Amino acid sequence: MTERERDFQRAVIDLARLTGWRVHHTRPALTQRGRWLTPIQGDAGFPDLVLCRPPRLILAELKRVGGKPTAEQQAWLETLQACAGVECYLWTPNDWDAIVRMLTEGGT
Repeated sequence: MTERERDFQRAVIDLARLTGWRVHHTRPALTQRGRWLTPIQGDAGFPDLVLCRPPRLILAELKRVGGKPTAEQQAWLETLQACAGVECYLWTPNDWDAIVRMLTEGGT
C-alpha cells in the first residue's frame, strides 16, 4: 500500500469511528525475510475494511486513484455484492464525498 493509500485508509477509519461505526482492518506484518504478509486462512483478496453500525454492514476495498483491484479482490467484491443485506464498495479518494454521506447520513 502506498503512502497515499495509507493516508486514505486512515481517513476512512477515522471518519467511521467518529460516526459510530465498528471497524476491522487486518494489517500486514513484516516477515523475518523482509516481506509484507497478511496472515489469512481462506481465499485471498478480502476487502480492506469491515464497517458495522447496525443495521448496516459495509465491506470496502480501498485503492489509490487509478488503482485497480486484483483478480482475487474483484472476485470477493462481486461475490459480496450478490449477498442480501451487505454493502460492498470499491472506494478511492475521489469517492470521499460519497463516503462521508454513507458513513454520516446513512445514504448511498
